[in-house]
Amino acid sequence: MATKEEIDAARRHIERLREEHANDLIALVRLVDDGALKGEAGDRLTADLRAWDRAFKDLFTRALSLLDSLQPSDPATGAPTR
Repeated sequence: MATKEEIDAARRHIERLREEHANDLIALVRLVDDGALKGEAGDRLTADLRAWDRAFKDLFTRALSLLDSLQPSDPATGAPTR
């Protein structure tokens, strides 16, 4: 069973990854929107990036929900805290 500290550390890590993903995706979309890739290929890439963004946002949301459902254990005994 994970301790409260381990759960909190996992939450911070997931939240950091979520922010990094959002920043990276915004940069990619801006490149495409600014004309780095034009025409049908650019349109397809933009659609793919938006779908990828939705999928990752859902993944991060599910991961954080899973952490919320965990009951931390007492580090001294390993028993769940109430």
